[in-house]
Amino acid sequence: MNKKFIQHLVSKPNTYLLVWGYIYSRLDEENKGAIYIYEMSSKYNVPKSTLKRIVDYGVSVSGFKMDYKWVSNTLHISVLDSKSEPKVVSKRTKSEPNLVLKRAKPKANTLYSKMIEEYDNFCHEHTGVGSKIDGMQGKSMKSIISFLEKQCKRKNKDLSKEDLSKEDLEGNVLLSWKYILANWEKLDDYNRNRIKLSEINSSLSNILMKIKEQPINKKQKQRYEQINQAVKGATSTDYSGLGTGK
Repeated sequence: MNKKFIQHLVSKPNTYLLVWGYIYSRLDEENKGAIYIYEMSSKYNVPKSTLKRIVDYGVSVSGFKMDYKWVSNTLHISVLDSKSEPKVVSKRTKSEPNLVLKRAKPKANTLYSKMIEEYDNFCHEHTGVGSKIDGMQGKSMKSIISFLEKQCKRKNKDLSKEDLSKEDLEGNVLLSWKYILANWEKLDDYNRNRIKLSEINSSLSNILMKIKEQPINKKQKQRYEQINQAVKGATSTDYSGLGTGK
């Protein structure tokens, strides 16, 4: 982001600078990124229509060449510094190397985005395509997080342990989510085919019960034990009983 671009953003409400700062933080080393609109909407409490207006405005005043489009409520954006566009040189001169802005590949940095990342991998593995997150699905993920947080706190309290820190609690919730997705094949046909977040959220207690009760084969058992060991290593708590409390 250059000085002129920032000056344009500062002249607008604070959300303009915050949203564009977040967009830039999510670009990879090739200055490309794909960002869920509801991730930004929930982070800055901004409606979808306003976010699109902020993006349109930024593209128009940035001073950079930008390619962007919205696909299934996901912003796909590519930023090219105007100074790094290919130069036309004479045959008698050597071409100068293009300037490339290097950025570390962004990592999911919130519990919500980490949960979505795991779910997206799960969808790709089971259907061959990634997840589609609209308003209802995003709300359902937040509900799933809230439910798992309560279960983790309750399990920790039952073991007469001290209150979990926010970092430990989020770690346990993420491990619990991985546990559910890793054991998905243990469900009956009806539940196994309901993979929308809204469907998972509505049946989460039942899903946890079925995962715990269903017999498993040798390969599944090994995977189950690996996940349990990961949970125990983080909190010394066995979360295979998640969801059994009323």
